[in-house]
Amino acid sequence: MTSGRRKHLIRIERETETGRDSLNAPVVEWSLFAERWASAHFGAGREQREAAQLNATQAASFEVLHDPDTAGITAKDRVVFDGAVWEIKSVAPLGFNEEVKINAVRASA
Repeated sequence: MTSGRRKHLIRIERETETGRDSLNAPVVEWSLFAERWASAHFGAGREQREAAQLNATQAASFEVLHDPDTAGITAKDRVVFDGAVWEIKSVAPLGFNEEVKINAVRASA
């Protein structure tokens, strides 16, 4: 893939423990893990009716260059793109150390 197709700046965030609360439970927050230029490919939207509520989901794949940080992305991380949070469903290498494909879903209730 040529670099011209990677025109979307995405943030990959990782949940990190920042301390303990008064009940000694962990306090966690999302912090920047990596910021990369990506190509974005969007799937069809889907609506589901569950318990009389209408929920919409949008699937997308983000392709970024392979590097030590992007090789470490997992489904426990998340993508922030276009003002929305995307839950990572899977991460797969493309080629031999060329790119990383991040499959994610944006949900709105």
